[in-house]
Amino acid sequence: MRNPIPMLLLLVPLSVPLSQAQTEWLEEPLLEGIFSESETSFHQGDYEILVPAFRDFEFSINMTKGDSIVYTWSADMAAPELVDVEFHGHTDPVDGKGLLMFYKMHNEGKGNGAMTAPYTGGHGWYFNNHGEQDVLVKLHVSGFYSEIE
Repeated sequence: MRNPIPMLLLLVPLSVPLSQAQTEWLEEPLLEGIFSESETSFHQGDYEILVPAFRDFEFSINMTKGDSIVYTWSADMAAPELVDVEFHGHTDPVDGKGLLMFYKMHNEGKGNGAMTAPYTGGHGWYFNNHGEQDVLVKLHVSGFYSEIE
């Protein structure tokens, strides 16, 4: 008498696990914003940004409309409420006018997330240090962007 299990395995394609052999897949339409391709090169960078006491500093990257980044940043400080942070983007001005969008404004001393550029231009972080100590911000960015020279 033959063992029926090897016979059953021969009927299932080798590329599909047994647990998926009976799955009926229902295809859904691709929604806007789920997938995108970019002509911009992929970059990742680690940046150390010094924000002197009682001063401000802006760090920006160039992005093309529709391109995306993921980021994380932190600052080792005793009182994060003393550093105001604006994550924002803006177009290049034309005739003294441009568009500006704030993605997040806070004073939490850290941040991470993802952003898709609503338009071509500079996108970045503005830090305003109201404290008596210099603050070193460590930022990691990955995605489709270029550095501002």
